[in-house]
Amino acid sequence: MKLLPVGLAILALIRPALSGEVPRGRSPKCVCCAAFAKDVSLRDKILVPDTERYDARLRSYYSGNAAQTAWCMVLPTSTEGVSRIVKIISRHQCPFGIRSGAHSAWKGSNGVEDGITVDFGHLNTTTYDEKTGIASIQPGADWESVFSSLDPNGVTAVGGRASVVGVGGFTTGGGYFFHTNPRGFACDAVTNFEIVLANGTIVNASAKENPDLFKAQKGGSGNLGFVTRVDQRVVNTTAMWAGFVEYPVEERGAVFNAYLEFSKNMHKDLASQNIAAMSWGNRAMPTGPSSQTSRAGSDPPRLRIIWRSATPRARSGSGRLPRWCPSSPGPRRSVCTKSRQPAPRTPPPEVLKTDHRVPSANWMSGQYRDDLRMMQFVDQKLREYGTMMNKLAPSATYDVLVQFQPFTKSMVAHAAEGGGNILGLERVVADGPTTNWLIALICDTAETQEKLLRWRCGIGTTLIGA
Repeated sequence: MKLLPVGLAILALIRPALSGEVPRGRSPKCVCCAAFAKDVSLRDKILVPDTERYDARLRSYYSGNAAQTAWCMVLPTSTEGVSRIVKIISRHQCPFGIRSGAHSAWKGSNGVEDGITVDFGHLNTTTYDEKTGIASIQPGADWESVFSSLDPNGVTAVGGRASVVGVGGFTTGGGYFFHTNPRGFACDAVTNFEIVLANGTIVNASAKENPDLFKAQKGGSGNLGFVTRVDQRVVNTTAMWAGFVEYPVEERGAVFNAYLEFSKNMHKDLASQNIAAMSWGNRAMPTGPSSQTSRAGSDPPRLRIIWRSATPRARSGSGRLPRWCPSSPGPRRSVCTKSRQPAPRTPPPEVLKTDHRVPSANWMSGQYRDDLRMMQFVDQKLREYGTMMNKLAPSATYDVLVQFQPFTKSMVAHAAEGGGNILGLERVVADGPTTNWLIALICDTAETQEKLLRWRCGIGTTLIGA
């Protein structure tokens, strides 16, 4: 392939500034990446394959499944930079993917193989306006850095329950948090989105400005534009009385009943929440709820339903919110991170973790009206397929985590207070509490994952009735 002399001259000038060499030619791959390189302001923001920084960004994805080898990556450092990128993408019709925190686990969720990955890793700052009570958060931050930034002010955000979760996807997709019962989902706490539209225009979306876009963005994920800033009403406390209690699996019936009783009465104590969980691996299968309250004091009466439902095998303590950012479930990983050292407020991509948190992760999710029989059914199928997996990969290391997360009228009611969202949960809880089940299969290697995918397809089909 040949380039015009002008194109060759431009590439010759910019080549030393790039992290590798931009592909040449007239293919979409070459045209799109070269177009970024021709923009003086973007030139040093491009990463290309087979370079150290490109490979480091690939390794920093939460799950190896999601780490797609894009033609090139471009890492803007400002909203204006995002606008320039979007204009180039639109002009040349470049396929693209958007990466914020890179916590979504499936292929194509936060990157693209045949196209451009727009990586928000440098857009990661958090600022707080004490007068307005608004935290302005960029999408490339993870929630650990957000909580640590806000903690000195005695406030926190409605964010992720795990430290590695990113701001962008979590917030625009809904966002279930410790404070969802008293405050709603993360998207419901948003007062304004800064968004770059498909033509590169920078707009704000709030209850007063572009209200239709504002509502649609709350649950619209990355389908409506490039969200470059989230303004959110803070929670005026960092106090959290919380804990993880582990019960022998033989006690699961009592735990299930306590979970259902608690969910039915969540409107009576908005400060308190509970999530039940089971796990299965090449070892024992514990049952354990995670409970928390933002109410002062300890051992709140409403949570006694959970704590005292059975004889616990293990129990953890309480503290301020930044100490309650559980690490991601997976082989050989701890249940909870309780470090006293705050994370950097604006960590550049180069100092983020450079290895996948888990080599491979697979998620399945569904919803049903609260019913003990459904919990028992999920438990039964988990055991059946767990036994099958042990036979398929007897020497592998893997974990299966099942979470039961309550969805109630008291949670969903907050949406209307914040201008509405498009999650459609009002009809889901109209006849009473429902439960969202989440099954996560986390493997130590891609080879183990391949062996166990038959299990994933089997249990997914069984549970959703497909």
